[in-house]
Order: sequence, then C-alpha cells, then structure tokens
Amino acid sequence: MKADVEKKINARTAAAFEDMVSGMSSKARNGILTAAEELVKTVWLGKIYAAMPADKTTVAEYFLDQELEQFLNEAVEECHKKIEAIAENVKRQ
Repeated sequence: MKADVEKKINARTAAAFEDMVSGMSSKARNGILTAAEELVKTVWLGKIYAAMPADKTTVAEYFLDQELEQFLNEAVEECHKKIEAIAENVKRQ
C-alpha cells in the first residue's frame, strides 16, 4: 500500500508546484522540483509515523490507501509555502 502511494509523490509534487517553476531554466526547475519531492516525501513519512500506534504495527497493517493519500495531500499543502519561497528566490536571482 505505502509503495503504491509513494510512487505518486513525484507526479503529485510536479503537478502541485509546476506553476511556481514555469519559465525557469531546466536546471533550476528540476532542482526545485527534486527538492520539493524530497521535502514532501519527508513530511509525508513523518505524518505516517506520527499517526502509527506505539506497538509494532506495520504501515500496511494499519493504514488504508486513502489515509496514506490524505497524508500525502496534507504534506503537499504543508510544503507549498516553503517551495514557493524557494522558487521566488531563484526567480529573483
């Protein structure tokens, strides 16, 4: 389950932040999107593990795909302002 949702991170991140990086050079665009993917993935994993019970339950046993998707949506939203600030700094340079 987690692996299925994890495969969507790159596409979801690119779709969410594409408007911020449009008009940039390929190098800058790719760098920002790569950083955004890593940030989103880190926040997403943090949300998963913060919501897990303290016992030895695995992610696959505890969460449904739609819950993992919701964590991913929340992670993208949380990262939006950070990535927007990075993109603005790159555009100004």
